[in-house]
Amino acid sequence: MFCTQCGNEVEQYARFCSKCGAAVGAAAPAPPVAASSQVPQQKKQHDMDMHINILAWLLIGTSILTAFGGMLLLFAGQVVRHMPFPLPPDMPIGVPHFMGRIAGMLGLAAICLAAGGASAGVGLLQYRSWARALAIIVAVLLIFHFPIGTVIAIYAFWVLFSQEGQEYYKSRSASTMA
Repeated sequence: MFCTQCGNEVEQYARFCSKCGAAVGAAAPAPPVAASSQVPQQKKQHDMDMHINILAWLLIGTSILTAFGGMLLLFAGQVVRHMPFPLPPDMPIGVPHFMGRIAGMLGLAAICLAAGGASAGVGLLQYRSWARALAIIVAVLLIFHFPIGTVIAIYAFWVLFSQEGQEYYKSRSASTMA
């Protein structure tokens, strides 16, 4: 039995369609095969295209913010290393220099992560074959950026690992490369 509004298959004793909520009357005949299979396929492709674009822009936006944080860490590391104010008398002499180097290394790591995320986002927008793998790696690293990065990583896993997402990205990537 099929819904007369959206063409969704409904169970035999259902009173309402589980997809659109329309009341289901007596047994409705199956919609024509060509029309029913064409519309959902186009909708799925449009949905996957939209999800991949959203994911790409989320990765790019996250990368911009991460790069900004990395630059702040680099700057803070330089300020700490060259302390423009006097040290407390009980602080060991090498601590500010050591902390400045640590902040600088963390800043460089954040900038490298941002570059990878931005590359993955741009590659996803262009449907490059390597971008999906890079986006998965970046999503694994984003899990640790609680809570926003974790949400983005879960969304990335859903988009990139779903059967529809894999098939759609693979077909678009192949058509882009050809």
